[in-house]
Amino acid sequence: MLTIYDAEERSSLLRRLGVLTPERTPRWGRMSPSQMVCHLIAAFRASLNELPVGPPAGPLSLFPLNWLVIHVLPWPQGKVESPPEFLSVPATTWAADVATLRSLIDRAAAQGPEASWPPSRVFGRISGATWGALHRKHVDHHLRQFGL
Repeated sequence: MLTIYDAEERSSLLRRLGVLTPERTPRWGRMSPSQMVCHLIAAFRASLNELPVGPPAGPLSLFPLNWLVIHVLPWPQGKVESPPEFLSVPATTWAADVATLRSLIDRAAAQGPEASWPPSRVFGRISGATWGALHRKHVDHHLRQFGL
């Protein structure tokens, strides 16, 4: 299972993030690189209980669909709407926002799979191990959105 808890996998994500520029054009979707970074900041903050979010809702919050979407199925390109909370973080500067995201990735990884994780706004109650896989898949999805 690919996860942010794996140091090599996390380093790979962070290297790819380092190649991203604010001018890069998305392959799909409407987010700019800055909006995408702020979207990921919001998702990580929510998982660390630093951003209030609504309760889990919808079919993706139920097992086994949540498990399949996180661990097995490919994510659609540009066809899913984010919860509004995940679009609520305003951009500051490119360097500051990327540094914040890097820090949040490291903090979430350091928290580890055995920590007490909140329910996901989209996927409901999931294990700490699944949180690690979800974060990895989410960051990877958006980096691929920009060809990285």
